[in-house]
Amino acid sequence: TIKEYAIRHKLSIYNVVKMTKNGTLKTETEKIDGKDELYILDSEDPVAQSALPEELSDEKIEDYKKAYYTLKKEYDQLKRAYDVLQKKRDLSC
Repeated sequence: TIKEYAIRHKLSIYNVVKMTKNGTLKTETEKIDGKDELYILDSEDPVAQSALPEELSDEKIEDYKKAYYTLKKEYDQLKRAYDVLQKKRDLSC
């Protein structure tokens, strides 16, 4: 519902209503107890994502591995520089 969506995404109900009216959010209307209830179709919902499985190709996996090792290398360099600065600070005290 609009209220649940607003709470989950930490938005005001007013903003969620505006987003549904201008078409930013996909909605679905169901009749419950004679009343029309508006439901927002949440693309981040785990149930919705499991319905649309995305296969990872070997190429994508290799891209992730390459990015991981690049970031790890940068992290290690920064860690070494940080340790050197910590030692200099400790010696000056």
